Amino acid sequence: MTTKRLATFLLAAFTAAASLSSLTGCGGGEEGLTKAQFIRQGDAICKQAGAEQVALAAHYKKKEIAPGHFKAVTGIVVPPMEKELRRLRALSPPQGDEKKVRAILEEIESGVHDVQHDYLDVFYEENDPFAEANELARKYGFHACAESSHAVIKPQAP
Repeated sequence: MTTKRLATFLLAAFTAAASLSSLTGCGGGEEGLTKAQFIRQGDAICKQAGAEQVALAAHYKKKEIAPGHFKAVTGIVVPPMEKELRRLRALSPPQGDEKKVRAILEEIESGVHDVQHDYLDVFYEENDPFAEANELARKYGFHACAESSHAVIKPQAP
């Protein structure tokens, strides 16, 4: 086997092993995750969504991430939050915590829906579409998931 073919084979084998490893560590097992594992994996997902919002925001001028710029604001907030929601739903919640986790996920989904229909709410604290999701996540023990919806836009008090 040539050096190039060996390198290609090793790279393919490493990639396959890494993919398999990541799949087995994402929940979905019959026993589910412990609460600590669930929070750790969930917070990692939420941190990634926040980083994606920051990366998307970098494509816009600061003045475009403001009221009056529906496409920019929804383009920054919605796709990472939808991805976060899908990835969180893929985790197996700890046994007995399914209702609490479902409530958090439903509130995130409601927030995403609200942003898609009334994006101005993300700018004002009293109308924050993710306030309930963040509060439920905080009470459950999450850190990043209790604030990731606002990686770029911080709601302002009246």
